[in-house]
Amino acid sequence: MTATDSSPALSCSRISHVPEYDEFFEKYLKPNVPVIIGPALVQSWSAVTNWTITDGHTASIINWNYLSNQYGHYEVTVADCSNVDSSGNQERHTGLFRDVVSLWLKGDGQSLYVKDWHLAKLVEGSDSHDAFYTTPDIFRDDWMNGWYSAHTDDDFRFVYVGGQGTFTPLHRDVYTSYSWSTNICGRKRWWLFPPDQTLHLFMDGRSMVPYDARTVDQEKFPNFHKTTPIVVEQNDGETIFVPSGWYHQVENLTQCISINHNWCNSVNLPSLYRSMCDKVVEVEQALEDVHDMLSSGSKNDNWRAEWVAIVQDVVKHDAGWNWLTFWRMVWHAVWLLDAPPPLARLDTKDNVRHPDSLFPQAPAILRPPSRFVLNQVEMCYEDFITRDRMENGGEVGSVVAAIHEVILTLKQQQAGVTDPGC
Repeated sequence: MTATDSSPALSCSRISHVPEYDEFFEKYLKPNVPVIIGPALVQSWSAVTNWTITDGHTASIINWNYLSNQYGHYEVTVADCSNVDSSGNQERHTGLFRDVVSLWLKGDGQSLYVKDWHLAKLVEGSDSHDAFYTTPDIFRDDWMNGWYSAHTDDDFRFVYVGGQGTFTPLHRDVYTSYSWSTNICGRKRWWLFPPDQTLHLFMDGRSMVPYDARTVDQEKFPNFHKTTPIVVEQNDGETIFVPSGWYHQVENLTQCISINHNWCNSVNLPSLYRSMCDKVVEVEQALEDVHDMLSSGSKNDNWRAEWVAIVQDVVKHDAGWNWLTFWRMVWHAVWLLDAPPPLARLDTKDNVRHPDSLFPQAPAILRPPSRFVLNQVEMCYEDFITRDRMENGGEVGSVVAAIHEVILTLKQQQAGVTDPGC
């Protein structure tokens, strides 16, 4: 389906078949362009049959009774799309899912949108396990959820439920990660901004983008008129792949329920790395007065370690990640690559919390060749160890050293074995 604007170069492909990994990699993942995939990709999901009702003549509708009975006891985060707080974000509160559904069934709370619901994690930890979906093969090479599911009690897998007119404001996913989103029921409209248009989105002199791409203040955002977003509609059962670094906005055109993952892997790792570097600079600039206070009060360089720790704490608070998280995730993915020997295991602080990871390493046919993966990681590693910010110390230094050890080991192994993917 082509964009609604006049530029023929901007489009979002729509395919009805389930692509093999090689096709997905070459046509969409590697060139970093969006695609909408038809319902065949998810037709085996129990969510498709249990969460919807169809009478055979009209489009599916959401099965509110089933959802409320099955998941109503869970607490959810609810955004009010009609109210914006002082920080420019939709106001949020928490409550039981059944109570939100009751409001909707009475015709109230039409501006409420259940967001970022970690439902998969909740039901997997319950007595009545309900695997309501499985990650499609083309998205299984997932470093973010791989590390988080093995080492933490968090993840980047979400369910969204909202009525007509509810929306998610213009944003870019955390550290330029990918996302995929499947409409179980309902229709959405997406605005997708290619990365080469990102500079036109910002307010002059500030790293702030418009709240709503449909109503932009041209005085505050004088370059926004230069953007030509792809505008595309996503229907029942369809899955959209949102590429790395693409700002986007999403509106529910009907009552809608969807399943979404944020994810990354070796293909967009350099983009995530650059985004991390940019975030560090942003935080350093915001804390310039702290930097000056620390440096002026010391006669040697001892203050620098404290400065790095402060910056990394703020980076993690702002975005959920810092360098330690990033490099631990990379280590986890690289260590699993081709099952290397346990020479580079990290210390007990990074022990696997959940040995039966929900995201085991994707098989070789569902990820890029090992040599490609190692080259992507090594490129980020080599840049990081030359940074002049003293970040490569402590736990971060240990993790980075472990990654380097694995890289060297695997390259030695590959020296005598031909990688079939190269």
